[in-house]
Amino acid sequence: MVRPKSLLCENCEEESLQWCPEVNEAEGGFLCPSWRSYSSGVGCFRVITTEEFIERCRRQEEVEGYQDENEEDLAPHYCKKKAQNVAALLSGELVVLRQPLLPKVLSISDCVDVIRKPFKSPCPGVNSETTAELLRRLNARKRFVPWCSSRESSSHITPLLPPLYSDVGSDTTEELPPGIEPLVLWDPEEQGKLDEKLMPIIVDPHLVRFLRPHQRNGVQFMFECVSGLREFSKSNSSLAGCILADDMGLGKTLQSITLLWTLLKQGFDGSPMAKKVLIVTPTSLVSNWESEIQKWLGGQVRVIALCESTRADVISGISAFLAAGSAYQVLILSYETFRMHAKKLQQTGSCDLLICDEAHRLKNDQTRTNKALAGLQCNRRVLLSGTPMQNDLEEFFAMVNFTNPGILGNAASFRRYFEAPILNGREPNASEEDKTRGAERSAELSDKVNQFILRRTNALLSNHLPPKIIEIVCCKLTNVQEKLYQHFVRSKNLRQVIQDSTKRARVLSSILALKKLCNHPKLIYDTAKCGSNAAGFEDCLELIPSEMFAGRNKSWTGADGNWIKLSGKMSVLARLLENIRQKTNDRIVLVSNYTQTLELFAQLCREKNYPYLKLDGTTSISKRQKLVQKFNNPMENEFAFLLSSKAGGCGLNLIGGNRLVLFDPDWNPANDKQAAARVWRDGQKKRVFIYRFLTAGTIEEKVFERQLSKEGLQKVVEHQEIDENHPQGTWLSSEELRDLFSLHENAESNIHDNLNCKRCPSGDTSDCSVGDSADAEEDTDIGAFANVAGCLRNQRPWEKQIGAPLEEDLKSWAHHSHPGTVPDEILQLAAGDEISFVFTCQIDGKLVPVESNCPDIRKENSALSRDGQQTKVGLRRGLQPIQGQNLLSWPSRKKLMSNPGKAASSSHCLSTRPPKSTNVQQKPDSDDEFM
Repeated sequence: MVRPKSLLCENCEEESLQWCPEVNEAEGGFLCPSWRSYSSGVGCFRVITTEEFIERCRRQEEVEGYQDENEEDLAPHYCKKKAQNVAALLSGELVVLRQPLLPKVLSISDCVDVIRKPFKSPCPGVNSETTAELLRRLNARKRFVPWCSSRESSSHITPLLPPLYSDVGSDTTEELPPGIEPLVLWDPEEQGKLDEKLMPIIVDPHLVRFLRPHQRNGVQFMFECVSGLREFSKSNSSLAGCILADDMGLGKTLQSITLLWTLLKQGFDGSPMAKKVLIVTPTSLVSNWESEIQKWLGGQVRVIALCESTRADVISGISAFLAAGSAYQVLILSYETFRMHAKKLQQTGSCDLLICDEAHRLKNDQTRTNKALAGLQCNRRVLLSGTPMQNDLEEFFAMVNFTNPGILGNAASFRRYFEAPILNGREPNASEEDKTRGAERSAELSDKVNQFILRRTNALLSNHLPPKIIEIVCCKLTNVQEKLYQHFVRSKNLRQVIQDSTKRARVLSSILALKKLCNHPKLIYDTAKCGSNAAGFEDCLELIPSEMFAGRNKSWTGADGNWIKLSGKMSVLARLLENIRQKTNDRIVLVSNYTQTLELFAQLCREKNYPYLKLDGTTSISKRQKLVQKFNNPMENEFAFLLSSKAGGCGLNLIGGNRLVLFDPDWNPANDKQAAARVWRDGQKKRVFIYRFLTAGTIEEKVFERQLSKEGLQKVVEHQEIDENHPQGTWLSSEELRDLFSLHENAESNIHDNLNCKRCPSGDTSDCSVGDSADAEEDTDIGAFANVAGCLRNQRPWEKQIGAPLEEDLKSWAHHSHPGTVPDEILQLAAGDEISFVFTCQIDGKLVPVESNCPDIRKENSALSRDGQQTKVGLRRGLQPIQGQNLLSWPSRKKLMSNPGKAASSSHCLSTRPPKSTNVQQKPDSDDEFM
């Protein structure tokens, strides 16, 4: 066999391998010459087998005179060597000595800190192109190849991350589409700054191309606040917070992402203004924020999102975010998680920008969450809330004081100087002096807070969304509900609660019980059966029809679906769902404050075979987004989405539905506004119908009146001027608002009665013809709702809204005492006898709506025909045809029917209600049995 002259040792790389026959008795081997200097066999000892030696010789091309046929000569030696090695391994005599890999090159002290440092390429002359290529290869997807497979060992190199966008200010910036100007937040030349070190702040063109005009203004506003460029910051440099109070759906998330990306990349002197960004949000929105950042920024920002994580994962994630030299730039966590780990995050340098989503949760400065966030060492605070004014001015002060501490003084001085005069001036019996002082203090407060609060209403969405109509539907109590209500308000327990100051803590449970009764008596049954908080409803089960129970224990059965008739609101809802399902392809969202009511919705859907989805407090965070996606998917056969306002009222996008029912009011108007905004958002293509159900004459109307009173304070934020013709003060005095437990039995709408409305005629309306009024407004049908419903020509002046009124200005809304004039054909069909009054407000939208696929029911429920022929409005609800020029409201009709003499002398005649057999849509026969 021809042997090589020399071959470098792979260990010491200093000596050449040489033939040494002494290694083995028969065949010999190759050793490094350094072997002879050691007797123990350590050092660079390495026995090379013949086959391995031949392979190395081929690879290094250092064999002289080697021939292929010599492989056969060396084969016996290889087999014998292998047998000896196996025998030594089995006998335990084979010893393997391991040495550190590259001991002279990789010698690490403080290895943990070194490993966490950002990666730096060891290649000389690194540039952006080579870095991108290196990242692409490091993130390449590998593919498993089975043993002996003929496929390639790896697939084509595919980057895990999307292509990196070019940084702002680089030589290769992204070009903007025609007509879109760059967004320059700050330019030293325009500010008269001649320092060459100062750099302009320009928003990344990739984001600018997606920003709408109001969003560009919002980014500019927030940047000026957090960078100390506005007037309120010049007097105190520690004040660098702002509140973005845009209505729901205006893109507060995108504006915030644009701001944080700009601060992470740019600064006045060229270095980033922020290195660490902390986003605190409700638990249900943590994953949504993570996906939004990934959507708009791709892989350019390293994000840690702690959602449904174990305690160990949370601690590990926070430690990784706070570690020195950490590559993570954004940390997203819930309010609860922040409160539990606040001490770690309150250290200096842990956060350069704080973003609080749904910041109205900070309305109470005495909560542990608020105190924990206030201790954060960060002055740049951005609060996002579509409803900054919650219940009162004290809660508003708490949010403002958290944003910019001390800007309005302390709480005591705020109450004395601002809150008391403003509230006194809004009372109905306030003197002119009190009103003037209140207006002055309100304007002063508005001027001060609007330096760092930006508020835009969803009227800006009209250019991108279809029309919307809001309908406040007042429903009557059934006989069963009225008996239970009277039983409660006359009970000894309620009198004790009201009169005895020591039992005032039980007032809330009494209010809760009445609100549940307005929803359905089944909720009172559940409370009485379990024996908790049933004060005032003792022996109430006797008032519920026995057909609803079975057995000695009186287990609830529902009487084969007749349980629906026990509630006026539930009866209307059942017919509403039936007509939507049969006559349209619309989907609906049902919202309630109580999980018990959601269970009734689910039972109704099961009995009627309506497909539905349900989201409440028991739904896991990971499952919520899947439910939303399924409901929004037009290919899925879904109809109803049952939503708890407490669990999912914020942040969800339910554009798969275009109808939404708020089944019960909340004390906080912000909760209802948040829930109502789930369907009228970007991506909605159909007309939107928002139904607010209220039980007439009950505590629900008083709760809604309280909401309107709170909404009037919103002008402090929106800085609106007061219209003298339509004053927005509190309708009711403070004493009247506390009178919650009285029942107005015959009121068709207690809200309308308290409005002192001068538009609607009182008493006999026979002299009021359609479209004939001295002060009639110009006929307008915003969104063409009345035209589509076929009732435009039947509407009288008070049944049309005045202009585009605010949500709390019910005086300017359309007032309908007859369901046939409501500009919603589905509600006309579902009205029945339970609806007593309806307020409607139509909101314009520039987007041409996609009409629902449904039969032409307007032919069956047409409006006034020509040449004096009778109209058919109301035939589906069991009403006698009414002459179009003498359309009477429900109150006037009832008064005439209750006074035969007056009816006989009237200039027109009314027939009695036709028998049920003549109705186009018959009602169940046994109504009176349960009502």
